[in-house]
Amino acid sequence: MEFAFRTDRGRVRTQNEDAVLIVGDEHAGIALVADGMGGHEAGEVASQIVIEQFRRAFPSLPSTPLEIEQWFREQINQANGQVLNFSKQANLIMMGTTVAGICWHGETIVIVHVGDSRVYALQNDGLKRLTEDHSYVNVLKQLGELTEEEMRVHPKRNVITRAIGSSEHVEPDIQVLADPEFDTMLICTDGLTTHLTDEAIRDVLQRSATADMKADWLIEEANQLGGSDNVTVALVQFTDRKRG
Repeated sequence: MEFAFRTDRGRVRTQNEDAVLIVGDEHAGIALVADGMGGHEAGEVASQIVIEQFRRAFPSLPSTPLEIEQWFREQINQANGQVLNFSKQANLIMMGTTVAGICWHGETIVIVHVGDSRVYALQNDGLKRLTEDHSYVNVLKQLGELTEEEMRVHPKRNVITRAIGSSEHVEPDIQVLADPEFDTMLICTDGLTTHLTDEAIRDVLQRSATADMKADWLIEEANQLGGSDNVTVALVQFTDRKRG
């Protein structure tokens, strides 16, 4: 198993409001990204609150799928409360963050996300997007009013419909997968997917290279195509899960 993560300010933004975490080993671990919003460092604080909540909680990670699902909900709830409290104390009108991540424990993988950061998986038949964006443009796509390409250039493409810190209660989407045949999993913020299509991401992940090299290439390609936002990636390569 290989891990790699990168976070980059991009070529336009003056600060990086993304955050990333990978902890654990081949037996159990978590990998998450968070994309903060709010400006004036509020987004940076929100994303760090989420990441630090999971970092502190990791030693208490349970072992069964249902317990892991509940654990994720508890950590999201705790982080949401902390972001709301900070926002209130600092008199901030808008402060929040997305989060997307995975947990692996034995052969089980649990996926969590709130917002438009994504989780992908690479396996023998190609790249699969495992999360549905909580975004305005994705709602329009599901209604058949926008294509994937139109989503990428829509003026409201950055409007999200669910975020940590946006309300008193936030409901994460959680998936529990038993022994999935994934070779590589990618968790990323929209700074990557704004510029790279799923096909471009697949082409990088399918290269014969280390996780570190692939993470570098993803960041580099996003910046070469404009780097209009902070971009963060976390890669987990399950070398022992490869199927012949």
